Amino acid sequence: MRLGRLERFLNEPEQGSAEAVYVSAMVGEMMRRVLEDALADLARTRGAAYLDMFVERELARAADLYRERPDDTPETTSMLRAWFAVEGSAALRALVERASAEARRD
Repeated sequence: MRLGRLERFLNEPEQGSAEAVYVSAMVGEMMRRVLEDALADLARTRGAAYLDMFVERELARAADLYRERPDDTPETTSMLRAWFAVEGSAALRALVERASAEARRD
């Protein structure tokens, strides 16, 4: 019986379930590590000024990542969009700063 549940989870994860959130967080962490390594390489080869341009470009592009949820009120959508922008910007800037620091150490 347990294997059947695992097979269902792997084939059809229930959106919003604890398992789906856990897997999503792990994939996010993996992507963060890959991006941090790639940014450190860019900082070494192209310099810190390139990373500054990268941050500005990616923050401008990030607006299209936000997806409205069907049942949200306009106020909720506005609040979540702003929260996403603030949190996304802080996370990207922190990632770039760590990559720049790593590149300076080398």
